[in-house]
Amino acid sequence: MIVYKFGDGSGAMPPDLSPFVVKLETWLRFSGIAYEGRIGNLNAMPKKKLPVAVIDGVMVSDSSAIIDYLQRRHPNALSDARLDRVKRAQSAAIKALLETHLYFVTVYLRWAVDSNMAIYRPYLIEYARLTAPPPARALIGTVAPAVIPIIRRKVLRQAWEQGIARHGYDDIVRMGIDAWQAIADLLGDQPYLLGDEATTIDATCFAWIHTTAMHAFESPVRDFVAQQPALMAYHERIAQRCWPELAKASRGGPSGSSA
Repeated sequence: MIVYKFGDGSGAMPPDLSPFVVKLETWLRFSGIAYEGRIGNLNAMPKKKLPVAVIDGVMVSDSSAIIDYLQRRHPNALSDARLDRVKRAQSAAIKALLETHLYFVTVYLRWAVDSNMAIYRPYLIEYARLTAPPPARALIGTVAPAVIPIIRRKVLRQAWEQGIARHGYDDIVRMGIDAWQAIADLLGDQPYLLGDEATTIDATCFAWIHTTAMHAFESPVRDFVAQQPALMAYHERIAQRCWPELAKASRGGPSGSSA
């Protein structure tokens, strides 16, 4: 199986640029399913989004669709089959909070805040260079300064249409902190979000904690998550199980070079 993502794990750029990529990779590692990671060209993908997986010659787009596809076909896949109706409903609600609410909080804080955009810009340029045709790679550094502002306006327009960008910075920060407080309250002192055993939602929540607290993009939301002992202990437990290289690095605190 090949997983196309924003990084390839080579160190050229973080393999976890997207929480959806980290979600999928964490789920695969929970499940013990081997895969090869490759940088994917976003514009060449069927839905213009990553991750995309090629499984026995079949291309599947979207992290949730890939997980569902493998859960129906792989005997070792981390599954939610044991969950009752209430737990399934809780899982769906948490997923929506993370993937449709906190995701756009993250988008706003990365793309709308100038200081974070300055941090993001080199990663975007490197991704463009690595996915460009070889003859064009030398031109990326010249073209990028003109193209990135266009992409930024497009992303912020999407955030406006979705609704998050219609609020002020302080309100968006409060929305993010309130959402993370709800997740921390739900987790409590449990090992995993829904009890003693990991389920699919734990791969998702780990991904959002990691890409919020362990990246260099600064915000009060990041600070809040990093200061929650239960959330960070949860992150550490899953990192030790699925990402031992990240568990070692995370003991030093948030880093812009975490993978």
